[in-house]
Amino acid sequence: MPSDLHPMNHGATVSPDWIEQIEGLAAVLRPSPWRFTPNAALQGLLGAEGHAAAAWRRAFTAGGELSAPLRRGQPFHGRLRLEPAADGHGARLLHLDLAPLGNGDWLCTAVDLTDVEERRGRRALTLRHLRHTLDQLQELMSMVTEGETMLFTNVSFARFYSTTPDQAEGRSVLAVIGEENHAMTAPFRAKLFRTLRPVRYERPLVSGEGEDRVMDVLLWPIPGGPGQVNRMATLTRDVTLRHRGMQALRQTLERLNALFEAGIEGILLCDQGVITDANPIASRHTGLERQQLVGLSLAQVLDRLGVPPEAWAGGGQPIDLSLSLLPGAHDKPPMQIQAITFMDGDSPCQAVLIQDMSYRYQAQRRIDRLLVDLRWQTERAEAADRGKSVFLASASHDLRQPIHALGLFLTTIRSLSHAPSPLPSKPFVPIVQRMRASLDSLMELLNMLLGASLHGTGQKPLLPRPTPLQAPFDDLMSEFAAMAARKGLSLHAVPSRAWVLADPTVLRRILANLMSNAVRYTQQGRIVLGARRRGASVEVQVWDTGIGIPPEKIDAIFQEFFRVDTAPTRDGRSEGLGLSIVRRAAAQLGARLDVRSMPGKGSMFSVRLPQCAPQRQAQAPAPDDPPPAGTGRHILLIDDDEQVLLATTHLLTSWGHQVLSAANASEALRLCEAQPMRIDTVICDYMLDPSMDGLELLLGLRARHLGPLPVCMVTGDMSAERIEQANRHGFTLLHKPVSAEALRRFLCAAG
Repeated sequence: MPSDLHPMNHGATVSPDWIEQIEGLAAVLRPSPWRFTPNAALQGLLGAEGHAAAAWRRAFTAGGELSAPLRRGQPFHGRLRLEPAADGHGARLLHLDLAPLGNGDWLCTAVDLTDVEERRGRRALTLRHLRHTLDQLQELMSMVTEGETMLFTNVSFARFYSTTPDQAEGRSVLAVIGEENHAMTAPFRAKLFRTLRPVRYERPLVSGEGEDRVMDVLLWPIPGGPGQVNRMATLTRDVTLRHRGMQALRQTLERLNALFEAGIEGILLCDQGVITDANPIASRHTGLERQQLVGLSLAQVLDRLGVPPEAWAGGGQPIDLSLSLLPGAHDKPPMQIQAITFMDGDSPCQAVLIQDMSYRYQAQRRIDRLLVDLRWQTERAEAADRGKSVFLASASHDLRQPIHALGLFLTTIRSLSHAPSPLPSKPFVPIVQRMRASLDSLMELLNMLLGASLHGTGQKPLLPRPTPLQAPFDDLMSEFAAMAARKGLSLHAVPSRAWVLADPTVLRRILANLMSNAVRYTQQGRIVLGARRRGASVEVQVWDTGIGIPPEKIDAIFQEFFRVDTAPTRDGRSEGLGLSIVRRAAAQLGARLDVRSMPGKGSMFSVRLPQCAPQRQAQAPAPDDPPPAGTGRHILLIDDDEQVLLATTHLLTSWGHQVLSAANASEALRLCEAQPMRIDTVICDYMLDPSMDGLELLLGLRARHLGPLPVCMVTGDMSAERIEQANRHGFTLLHKPVSAEALRRFLCAAG
């Protein structure tokens, strides 16, 4: 201010004119009494309304924010914020310099800081926005001084090291990232501050949670100005997933290379028609090593394999092809060749697959053989079906013959019973014998049919056990004695003490069929049943002096429904089933079946079985209190067929036995509970009502009975399972139709 204008020089009040001579914002003010005289520049800033002057008055009068410095009377400076005015003047921030003029007046000069403050606010806002943006990034960012003080971290960086930005900033790098990570990264920081050039590297890092990660780290120098320290910015990206993907890709490539090397198909890789790689199988097919194949043209190799040029010539361009090569000279195998074109960038490449088709040709040959065999089996089945039709026609005649004879015999007996005077029994004897023979013929034919029906039923394997031969020999002599006697044949069994491993029932079925065949085809002479030792085996033989078998038909006689081309036997039956049943039964036992025959002289059939040591035979249990002689046994008879129940009751009663008959399981149980001590024998049909079969009923009766209880189970089921059940429980098993002789043998064995 010019000295001549200073109011102190005049000792008077400052003139407004003098104030106007001051450049910038200025005013003269007096706190008490209040007086405020601004120059035009300050007045223009404050506006026309008086609320701005009031703001000045509040600031400088007693109690105002600037009143205390005024009381000291010394020059000072401060800031005054003016609120927005109603005339549109905005809020202002002024910097004030005040100096005393004397007489209580003060000279106040002002500088408008409003624009500077706004720029500073905008800069602070920008910094906040920038920090917020950096905190949203997944990359780890930080700024570090050369002295390793952490100036800045974003949220991702702090979270990775299990801290927060507020906790990390201002601390040392070692304290934030840990000793292990600090030691591993220190050389890279030293290199940056030494060269002041960017540094980039990848390395594993251990996160704050102890998880191993792979990080891509970029260090960027920020040189300091004069008197300033150098700083470093870090940008760290987590590339763990990328590394894992690359590792998986490498493993996949290794597997593909292993498949390429160990593949069962030859593979040639070609680039622009030139082979670039080949696997070992391709080398084997072409007869060239890999080193020899690489560099050759595909055309040369295909020509070497025998591919005709017209198949792969594509005007110089790779083409896809698929063709088959038939077996060639020098034992060259049949091959399938496929060429597939693919693009490697802009370059067309090819993969050629060479497949040995020998296995397909072999499979086709096997299929052809199977088809031939299937046709043969089909023809055989059709022939067997035709044979069955022929057999059924013959069997229907054979079944009707004995039934027809029985009808005539019954008519004769009825006529004789109506005679006016009683006739002696002598005329009835031959009629009864003929009826018996007709029944035997009918029973034998039914057994043949049942045996044939067992073929292919999938029965479970038999369990051979020690079996004496003399027992079935005795049974067969009793069974066929009458039949042989009717034909005037001599029937003889050579006694044997041999024991064999076999199923008794199946063995008896074999021998019964052989004996039946011998009796049927022998018109005169004799039949002999015996056994010979053959090392560790026993050969059971059936000799006859029958019609014999031509040599060319020896193999055919064991087929179903085959009959020797001779005149029928005297009884008119020639079913052609017996020997086929023998063959299947011998196969079940694992026994060897042989035959020797001479036409017109006779035949010998034999079955060879493993020999075993004799076993101690258990004696049939005797009743505790056997019935007196002549009184017979107390028999519980159970059958749900009324006619069978009545006929069997009459038969047993005629033999002197007392019979309690029951038509179902519940009735049998009631009889047993009512008279438990009277029942000493049970004869039961296996197939009863659906609620309980015969086996279950017999086990229940045996459990209720005191003491031994001989049991006979009667069934039409000839399966091995039923035989095994009877043997396991100690029951006597009789197959329907049951002969009176079989029942008599059971009762005699029961005591």
